[in-house]
Amino acid sequence: MSRADASGISGRTKTTISDDAKFSKIKTVTATDYYATGSNRGTSGFIVESAGDSVITPTRGDAINASGVTAKELYEIGVQRVSGSGTVHLVY
Repeated sequence: MSRADASGISGRTKTTISDDAKFSKIKTVTATDYYATGSNRGTSGFIVESAGDSVITPTRGDAINASGVTAKELYEIGVQRVSGSGTVHLVY
């Protein structure tokens, strides 16, 4: 990875890699109860790989069963929480 020096007290380096993609990060969730908080908050959407008994709670509004959406299709809805036994990919 290419990096350039950044100015400041911390002496950290700033990455020079960038892209023009609409989404730049994916987090796969298979836990029984996952909250998208901290550095993993601010999702831009989700893809259900396998629904199981998963429930997806958006950042605003009512929760939906993962079985109620088409698998392997991107839904551009922010996610706050995923619970259940399915596999859901959160996109950022």
